[in-house]
Amino acid sequence: MEIETDQSIEAMDTQDTQEVEILTSDLQQQPQQQQQQQNPQQQQNSPPQLPKFKNLIQPQLHAVGAVTQLPSENGNVPPQQLLADSSSASFGQDAEAMGIDDDSKEDQFRSETTFSFTVENVGQLKSQRLSPPVYVRMLPWKIMVIPNDRALGFFLQCNGENDSPTWSCNAIAELRLKCHKPDAPPFTRARIKHLFYSKENDYGYSNFITWQELQDADKNYVHNNSITLEVHVIADAPHGVLWDSKKHTGYVGLKNQGATCYMNSLLQTLYFTNSLRLSVYRIPTEADDSTKSVGLSLQRVFHELQFGDRPVGTKKLTKSFGWETLDSFMQHDVQEFLRVLLDKLESKMKGTTLEGTIPGLFEGKMSSYIKCKNVDYNSTRYETFYDIQLNIKDKKNIYESFQDYVASETLEGDNKYDAGVHGLQEASKGVIFTAFPPVLHLHLMRFQYDPITDSSIKYNDRFEFYEQINLDRYLAESEKTSADYVLHAVLVHSGDNHGGHYVVFINPKADGRWFKFDDDVVSSCRKQEAIEQNYGGMDDEISFHAKCSNAYMLVYIRQSELERVLGDIPENEISSDLVERLDLEKRIEMARRKERSEANLYVSVHVILEEYFEDQHKRRLFDLEKAHPRIFRIKQNQTVDELVDMFVKGFGVSRDRMRIWNMCTAQTQKFLHFDFEAEATRTIEQIPTSQKPWVIWLELAYPNVPGPLPPFNPKSEVLLFLKYYDARNKRLNYIGCTQQPYSRRLIDLVPEVNRKLGFDPETELTIYDEYADKKLLNLNEPIESVLFIPQDHLQGHILIFERECVDAKLDLPTVEDYFLDLVYRIEIIFSDKCNPNEPDFTLELSNRYNYEQLTNAVAERLNTDPQKLQFFMCINNYKETAGNAVPYTFKVGARNGTIKDLVSYTKQSTPKRIFYQRLSLSIHELDNKKQFKCVWVSSDLKDEKELVLYPNKNDTVKGLLEEAAKKITFAENSRRKLRLMKVSNHKIVAVCKDDIPLDTLLKTSESITTTQGAQKTYRIEEVPAEEMQLAENEFLIPVAHFSKELYNSFGVPFLTKARQGEPYGALKQRIQRRLNVPDKEWENYKFSVITMGHNSDVNDNTPVDLEVYRSWTTGQLPFFGLDHINKSRKRSSLNFSEKAIKIYN
Repeated sequence: MEIETDQSIEAMDTQDTQEVEILTSDLQQQPQQQQQQQNPQQQQNSPPQLPKFKNLIQPQLHAVGAVTQLPSENGNVPPQQLLADSSSASFGQDAEAMGIDDDSKEDQFRSETTFSFTVENVGQLKSQRLSPPVYVRMLPWKIMVIPNDRALGFFLQCNGENDSPTWSCNAIAELRLKCHKPDAPPFTRARIKHLFYSKENDYGYSNFITWQELQDADKNYVHNNSITLEVHVIADAPHGVLWDSKKHTGYVGLKNQGATCYMNSLLQTLYFTNSLRLSVYRIPTEADDSTKSVGLSLQRVFHELQFGDRPVGTKKLTKSFGWETLDSFMQHDVQEFLRVLLDKLESKMKGTTLEGTIPGLFEGKMSSYIKCKNVDYNSTRYETFYDIQLNIKDKKNIYESFQDYVASETLEGDNKYDAGVHGLQEASKGVIFTAFPPVLHLHLMRFQYDPITDSSIKYNDRFEFYEQINLDRYLAESEKTSADYVLHAVLVHSGDNHGGHYVVFINPKADGRWFKFDDDVVSSCRKQEAIEQNYGGMDDEISFHAKCSNAYMLVYIRQSELERVLGDIPENEISSDLVERLDLEKRIEMARRKERSEANLYVSVHVILEEYFEDQHKRRLFDLEKAHPRIFRIKQNQTVDELVDMFVKGFGVSRDRMRIWNMCTAQTQKFLHFDFEAEATRTIEQIPTSQKPWVIWLELAYPNVPGPLPPFNPKSEVLLFLKYYDARNKRLNYIGCTQQPYSRRLIDLVPEVNRKLGFDPETELTIYDEYADKKLLNLNEPIESVLFIPQDHLQGHILIFERECVDAKLDLPTVEDYFLDLVYRIEIIFSDKCNPNEPDFTLELSNRYNYEQLTNAVAERLNTDPQKLQFFMCINNYKETAGNAVPYTFKVGARNGTIKDLVSYTKQSTPKRIFYQRLSLSIHELDNKKQFKCVWVSSDLKDEKELVLYPNKNDTVKGLLEEAAKKITFAENSRRKLRLMKVSNHKIVAVCKDDIPLDTLLKTSESITTTQGAQKTYRIEEVPAEEMQLAENEFLIPVAHFSKELYNSFGVPFLTKARQGEPYGALKQRIQRRLNVPDKEWENYKFSVITMGHNSDVNDNTPVDLEVYRSWTTGQLPFFGLDHINKSRKRSSLNFSEKAIKIYN
């Protein structure tokens, strides 16, 4: 093999002859001892030595610093970015300096160790050598030595004999060559970082040291023709191997559903906030639906984390959120999820003894102030917070960020403050904290909006935080106890703004013992790994690139509250009812799991009873898909006699009062008599059955008939099922079964049927053979002559009786007509158009029904007036939606329209659907009304709903508003004054006067949508009290939101009152109060006046000129524009990592 110069380090594959050179991102200089031996020319031209790895997946990498990537959670985070970092200063310490005792050195589960390997006869070394294994994190680690022509290769191997593709382990290590000169330092290279897995199970230097330097007698590396190699390795807990987190740490992890690492990290943080966990246990959930209760699901997760031994699943929890499977594969922001979850928990605790728990733990207080410098005038507003967002850009540490947060801003020059009677004044503006909470959540603003790229980017700057901090200096006044805080948890994000991976480091008892929670793997770790290694900044030992793995959220607990917040939760503190419920769920789940694992040992016997036949009003005796048979599970090696015993116990009927009929085919529903007495000793697997699962009809004696069932002889008797067709009610009813000898005449059955039906015994009845599909004419012949009796003795003829003389004017006078009608029957799903939450219902109707028959059938189902129903055709594009209304005079050509005409456009495979709407007036009255769709918007601009109004066709806006007032719920002190506006593209284009005719407003071609859409819509809102009366110098001006460009408008526009000549600063303050925007966020808003598509910037002292707004005649209405980031911007459907998070239940 050809080897390069000893200054370059190539990746060598010991299994293949191919050699690939990899350039890693950090360029390390040679140790000074080696540089002194190199000639100047060689030092100038040779590249610095770099760590290399073997067994590449990809033979070519084009970018400097590129390495083979193992797919991470969302496929975009290199393994090296997920490593726990370590500073070089501390890494070189020996085991004793690192605090490793003798017991931990022999512990196979330890996280780090130092071990050595003596290579004898090094001068004659020609082939690879491996050291004996040393176990770290349960994996075998070996020193690998590979000689080449010019240098000695030194590698660290992990789990080299395991070819399983599932395992992986992050590690950092330092490779050393010991010097035998007393007190002399070892020869070493830059430490290595690697994700070890099956295809890359070794990593190191192929040219660790040249032979020339190794054999230099002055350096004393060789002693008695032997050298000693040493490795200090620190490893994370491995994935994909048997790792017992509970045994090694006392804690368990959470399973990752796909991209739920952010949720797992936060749940662990909340779990270890013990006082919150205890409150969650106490949420009343006794009456909650186990599948929809967020409180119960969180109780279940916390209980399993506390008392379980294995990683805990979260599928039931996310299901209770109302999430679908795809939501578990979407990355969300941990801060956003925390706010939503705490808000949900707070709402669950309202009205209980737990109310106030969430604010009592997480709520702090601050005040926003404006203080005039030259006059005695101040303005103060108090706010509460659950978390603090700290700016980390250009900030060295946590104290600088807090200082930046409370720094005041001077309002001067054109930006002076309007102090009312004092006029414009110089002032200082800022915020100051008035109270810090027991549990302090700090979100480091690593993700910020970049206006250049119009996207969010991640800042990986170095930012220091500390195990203990004091925040007294940021309080307006000192609190009762000092604001001393202890670091409890560090949530770490690895990756970029497109996605990545979350882990959390937690100090559960705030005693300095740290643990790393990486989804289902929990491991102990050093304090340095949890804190210093997550500062971020440049990874100057390995690369010149910023570390992408750094702290994103910090949790501090107040020193004075440690005992209350982190107090132990013994099991007797948890409600026994909750424990019993969770234990019952576990037992049921274990039983189901056992049932699934043993399914191949059992046979399912589906038992049909005669009572099921009464619900069948079509052909056959029952619908196997809709029937709910009793299911018995029996082992295949059990006997028929044991199965019968199960029936006896299950139905409480003795053996002699039951008969078993084996169903041969589901289509014909023919039965074969099964003599269980004769087959008693045979096993279930020996019984031939044509149906899987085994379907039987269990005939039970009638309760009012004493004694055992008579014996049945299939060779001389026949089993008959009897039905009766009621022509007047158009119903086919089951009336019983009977066993008859072949010689019996059918005419002899008529008196028995009349007796069952309560008819006169002399009533004349006709008989229809359902299977032969014909009317039986000669009833005086014996049964064996009239009915076809198969040779295999299959039983189950169905005879339908009906009156011989019926009214021919009836819709379906005979059973033949009834069966013909069944051919035309279809199942139709009916959906409420106006209320999507109303459950759908299904009716089976003839597709020959006209509009009136359809209306009557639906009205009967809804128990409403058929005249107050309106129907809409279904449009099936990507989603089924209501289309055009169906007129009550529905016709197709010259004939009346039918249901078939309404659903004929749908595919045969898709279910038929018709939308309906309940009306407040008769369908006939609509002829004189005009449907008007609009949107009602609440006074706080947050809630909106669609209104469908029916004013008179010749009415005006005033009449429309009067109609709307009937459907709107007003506050008690409301003046009930409404106004109508036209909105287009999130901007108000017109305020409609009361005398405008409705015909001039809404054209049939215009679309109606909610105000969040881009189409035109009409909006109704209540007029605020302060806008009822306007002085001559006052005017209502439109206000709209946009982001950077005018065409990027968004949100809900609104009207606000402005006075001629007042400064825009006063107007902005009123707008801020109405929108309830915090001061910190309001500082980022920009303001301008938009006229005819042109914007003019204004400052606080610019006077309002109402003529700009009043002079409008045509075109776009002038408006006051608020330029700021659109937080509700719709994400791309392709970028799953940015979908807004919601908890629906």
